[in-house]
Amino acid sequence: MELIAAISALTAIFCIIYIVTIRRQIADICRQVDFINEHHSNKKVSTNLRGREILELTDCINGLIDEKKRIKIQAENSERAFKDTIAGISHDIRTPLTSLDGYFQLMKNCTDSAQNENYSRIISGRIHALQDMTEQLFTFVKLENPSYSLECEPINLTQTVCDVMFSFYNDIVNSGFEPEVNIPDEILTANANLAGMKRVLQNIIKNALIHGERDLFITMRPRGEFAEISVGNGISTNDEIDVSRVFERFYKADVSRQKGSTGLGLFIAKQLVERMGGQIRAELTENVFKIIIDIKRI
Repeated sequence: MELIAAISALTAIFCIIYIVTIRRQIADICRQVDFINEHHSNKKVSTNLRGREILELTDCINGLIDEKKRIKIQAENSERAFKDTIAGISHDIRTPLTSLDGYFQLMKNCTDSAQNENYSRIISGRIHALQDMTEQLFTFVKLENPSYSLECEPINLTQTVCDVMFSFYNDIVNSGFEPEVNIPDEILTANANLAGMKRVLQNIIKNALIHGERDLFITMRPRGEFAEISVGNGISTNDEIDVSRVFERFYKADVSRQKGSTGLGLFIAKQLVERMGGQIRAELTENVFKIIIDIKRI
């Protein structure tokens, strides 16, 4: 009986010591968590006990701390990107507006009818450029919403490409480029969004006209289950185009030739193509820059 009593007493003492140790360790973990939160420390919670439950608890807490840090970094990056976006938009809109005001003042004080007509044409061009920029920015804002989606339906892709090309007829003539167009007689049909596909092609062709220096070719062909559309142009050997960055928002390879560009055209094109289940890529070979789109055929 005395032996049993002694064992029971030792067991009780051991349990009390273990409970006290556990409580102290939990209190120490709480202090560590408070310190990490207060000082935004990168330190992890540690424990001197090797018990499975305590180790699982510290692992769980460290996982939550890591997730909190990840969310914080993501929020900071999003805030930085938002500020950069606002700064870029403000600059892109301010420039043509300032130009518009200047030409308007010149026209108001000019008595030469021929010169006034010239100012009027310039002002009209600036207004159209602003309208295009506004449309690009409006599309950009919509695409920034993760829930935004495009409703796709069967479209005549061949006709769509031809319509967009003809809409740039005057621009191509004025650019002095010699366009080379290769479109098959076969009608290619794709599951896409008509307005979205037109915007993609408009942005890519406009990019070629703004930044290209020679030639312009538009090629369309069936390639397996895809319809492949290529828009390319020659560029100067001095142009430094980072192909890996051309689809980034606000990326401008040559800031000296922005010509009212928002730097969003190819970014928007990529977002729209991917939302339609397609693929888009850029290639630069022997001073020829190409944008290639793959859209699934029906």
